Amino acid sequence: MNKILIISDTHGNKKIMRRVLEMENDVGIIFHLGDNYEDLNDNYDLTLNKEIHKVPGIFHKGYLDKSLPGILKIEKSDWHFLLVHNVEDVLNREIDVDFIFYGHTHHWKVQKMNSTFFINPGHMKDIHDKGRIASYCRLDFNDDILNLNINDINGKELHREKIKRSDLEDK
Repeated sequence: MNKILIISDTHGNKKIMRRVLEMENDVGIIFHLGDNYEDLNDNYDLTLNKEIHKVPGIFHKGYLDKSLPGILKIEKSDWHFLLVHNVEDVLNREIDVDFIFYGHTHHWKVQKMNSTFFINPGHMKDIHDKGRIASYCRLDFNDDILNLNINDINGKELHREKIKRSDLEDK
């Protein structure tokens, strides 16, 4: 079983991020969706030997001057993921992926449009921000089934979804 941790909008709050990295230490892959993805650098002991993919937030110098890609496509076990900080950057574009992970709003959300899931893991800026508790997303998957969980920073489940490959076959 493959395991991915998806986090976003840490905004320098390394304490919250570290708590989640410790709780979810069995994941092999980490996606950071921007706004201070550099926070991962200070947690090398918890990210060592993990595959890390990240995109910059909208105020990152690399995003502003376009020297860093703001959109990143990743494929794992034939599941197709797209990472972006601001979902507005990919709306109204033809993108053939199963999941679009985005941040920016600080509100967790899981929504299926056509045959693509749009998922925002929430934020880790503070215990509460913009009326929402800090949260993250975890994926556990194999070739046929993907289990998606949105959890708060205490590990309490906020949302769960079991997605079968056949759920995406109407593409």
